[in-house]
Amino acid sequence: MVRASSVLVLALILTACASNVKTPSGASQWDFDHQVQFKQTDIELGKYHLQVIAKQDTEFSKLATFLMRKSLRICKSYGFKIEVLKGVEGFDDKLSFPNMIMPSLSANIECPDP
Repeated sequence: MVRASSVLVLALILTACASNVKTPSGASQWDFDHQVQFKQTDIELGKYHLQVIAKQDTEFSKLATFLMRKSLRICKSYGFKIEVLKGVEGFDDKLSFPNMIMPSLSANIECPDP
């Protein structure tokens, strides 16, 4: 009897943890599939600001790929526009400044009109 109630309590706790709680706009989030940290801020209807936070072990290609995939997920269709604000480095930046801290990839996303 004790074991059955323990399993029931555990199931209720897991269900509560898995509930779909809306993340506040601008809050730091973690994407477990891509292993990147990001912040998504609502600017206005159909417009968003997305900042993919760079870590030392995260390559730029991973940040850019996540930006594209997240834009598609946000807009739910193709035809979105991405305005990159900062975070793109040149090919020779690492040769000139090998210990440079890479900035986060920051962009505005505009979804197509429905």
